[in-house]
Amino acid sequence: MESRIPLPTDNIFKFIALFAMFVFVSSFVTMLYQTEKTNELIFTTYVEQAALGEKEKPTASDEARKLMLETRLDVAMSDKIFFRWLLAAVAGAAFWSAVYGFIRWHRHVQPMLDEAQRIQIDIAKLNLIKLQIEVEKLQGKGVDTP
Repeated sequence: MESRIPLPTDNIFKFIALFAMFVFVSSFVTMLYQTEKTNELIFTTYVEQAALGEKEKPTASDEARKLMLETRLDVAMSDKIFFRWLLAAVAGAAFWSAVYGFIRWHRHVQPMLDEAQRIQIDIAKLNLIKLQIEVEKLQGKGVDTP
């Protein structure tokens, strides 16, 4: 299986930062999805409760169903609050992990990479000057150069 998205495995801090950003965005998407589904469940439960409450002579099964719907509503509300706080905590941890990764990458790793690249450029320039001097020496001796 081929990966179409290249993962930044060249630097651990870059990986931490980008993975944390992915988790941060995912937690918000999950929070929106969870809120939508819970709200849908709450609305349908209220409608079912209202329909059962309108009956003049509810049977024992209607009373049990009404009690179950009340319990379902309470559980849905408590789950909604719990998951909201859980996802907020995950988003907060991911945010600060991304900040840590980007800062470490920008302040500690990237300057070393920039310096190594500058040194490579200087070496290439010196090699070019050396080759030019050798060509001039050969041309001064009368040797044909391609």
